[in-house]
Amino acid sequence: MGISDYLYSEFDSDIVEEFLMLLDVLEDNMDLTIESLYQDSESLNDLFRMFHNLKSASGFLKLKRIQIFAHFVEDILQEARDKNKITEELIDWLFKVSNQFHIWYRNITNNEELAPLQKEIFKILKL
Repeated sequence: MGISDYLYSEFDSDIVEEFLMLLDVLEDNMDLTIESLYQDSESLNDLFRMFHNLKSASGFLKLKRIQIFAHFVEDILQEARDKNKITEELIDWLFKVSNQFHIWYRNITNNEELAPLQKEIFKILKL
């Protein structure tokens, strides 16, 4: 069973459609927001909110892989916010995170199983 089939079989279609709209917004904005970190540190807060919303929505829909991943990213972003530190290494890592999200976005829109996490995402960051 593909992920979209699962969502529509377990949840009200309005809730699923709202989740898919959230994914569309994230898909459209994530890379641009990461790119803007070079000039605007406020974008870190925008990214934090994106992953916070993704964590909440995927948790409600019992998409554990996405929920745990979003929580992990949210924790890293919170640490960067606390230290008020945006590094080249963080930005590079966030593009890897974004790539993972793009893969899952395609999985969901194509009604496939969710792909496994890419190992390079777990490279330890020094903030």
